[in-house]
Amino acid sequence: MDINISGDLEILNNQIGQLVEKLNGINSEREALMGRIQQLNGAAMYLRGKSETENNEISENTDETFERTVEYPEESTD
Repeated sequence: MDINISGDLEILNNQIGQLVEKLNGINSEREALMGRIQQLNGAAMYLRGKSETENNEISENTDETFERTVEYPEESTD
């Protein structure tokens, strides 16, 4: 049985190089996705803040428009 050590080693080194390149590409995609997630989280936080502000303004305005015009009847002691 004849073993070609240098040929096998070259094949393994080529495979290692390909896997390293693939891993680097995946890592770049991961970093890009993380950046996009951070952007979306920031936009969502901004919109949540706007929503809370608008809800507070609405509730403040509605509190001002409701005035008590009729008093509650007195409780009977029967």
